[in-house]
Amino acid sequence: MSTHFYSELVNFFSRSLRDRDAAHDVVQESYARVLAQESQAAILDMRALLFRTGKNIAIDAARTRQAEGRMLDTLTLISPNETPCLERTVIARQGLRQLANRLGAMPRKRREAFILVRIYGFTHAEAAVHLETTVVSIEKHIVRAICTLLERGA
Repeated sequence: MSTHFYSELVNFFSRSLRDRDAAHDVVQESYARVLAQESQAAILDMRALLFRTGKNIAIDAARTRQAEGRMLDTLTLISPNETPCLERTVIARQGLRQLANRLGAMPRKRREAFILVRIYGFTHAEAAVHLETTVVSIEKHIVRAICTLLERGA
């Protein structure tokens, strides 16, 4: 496969991401995913596929950063402190594993409700529909999950 779209892709993603290094990473991953496809003969527009793949990768990365930010916010609820921001962030990142372990010890419905609302940003109504339960049930699960996390964090 030709790499003659490479510079065009890097320039496009450099503008949209405002980070040339991140753009190179996205383009590299786009090529890797397209090359990994089994039926390359069926690809009609390689350029379009590379752009679409790159956009999907960039969107996934943004969603991951948002979810990580929400997890860090949740972690500060569990163990708030007054340390400087950078130090608090490093400590919070280390604590993410502890949070995951604590969440893993919760009952399934409670854990899922908490993750949907506090991590992925669902409303209580959206989480209720997703988990096929009531809004009141979701509210109770969230409160119990926070109480459990606070108890274990103390």
